[in-house]
Amino acid sequence: MASTPQEQFKNAAQAISDMHVATVSGEHARAAGHAAANLYSGAGHRLLYAPPELRQLITDAIEVGYAAALQDVRNGEFDSNILEWRPALFEG
Repeated sequence: MASTPQEQFKNAAQAISDMHVATVSGEHARAAGHAAANLYSGAGHRLLYAPPELRQLITDAIEVGYAAALQDVRNGEFDSNILEWRPALFEG
């Protein structure tokens, strides 16, 4: 039996919620929340009228992505790019 769009949304929301719990740790929660707020403010008025459940889903997804990126940086995944991206950090 095919699931309804409402069931599909609920399943996707649960998956993102699970990723959020696993990814957005205390050390990254504030920065991830700040990043989500910045992106939201750039979206204009369109998201203001979205259902609260959808806004929360979008916020959680943004925070998951941001926290995962922070963890990659912390783990050194981009060390070779830092000099290129931020040369002023290495100027004496």
